[in-house]
Amino acid sequence: MLIYNPAYDIYHTMYRILLLSSRIVNSIEIDKLKILDFYYVYPTELLDIKKPVGFKKYEKFLKPEKNKYDRVNNPKRIFYKMNSIQYQAMKILVAYGYLDSESFENGMVKITKKSLEKEFQETLEKSIELNINLITLLTGPFAVINLYGHLGLKERTGLIEFRYDTI
Repeated sequence: MLIYNPAYDIYHTMYRILLLSSRIVNSIEIDKLKILDFYYVYPTELLDIKKPVGFKKYEKFLKPEKNKYDRVNNPKRIFYKMNSIQYQAMKILVAYGYLDSESFENGMVKITKKSLEKEFQETLEKSIELNINLITLLTGPFAVINLYGHLGLKERTGLIEFRYDTI
């Protein structure tokens, strides 16, 4: 039996990276964008992290999405498997000119002024409308949490090792 998982599809990953980065005003760290992308694919995993202030109002939107068939037994392992696909997707978007190459070399992701095709832009906007609560949570409160340090995004999620980060 074949089962499709968007987490391992490079084209869907490119789509998600463009969708998330288009909603972020400035640049964002590569690791932070990878974490946000993971939670875009597996939104109910947000219920198991150390919650930031203001998260309560979003919990009610995540609980109906909980599905016993879409459980993640080991989020760290899945995140690790997604890591190379996410990085390759970002490199492809840099090569096409949708992400800034200089920022990418410095460990940041910044969307460029290059315009997307009209149909693709409309598809992005429809996806944003369908998932407005999740996208608002990920690109709002979660995007402004510091990646490093005590109660940073790495520590809150437990997806990336944080103990040896220089602060």
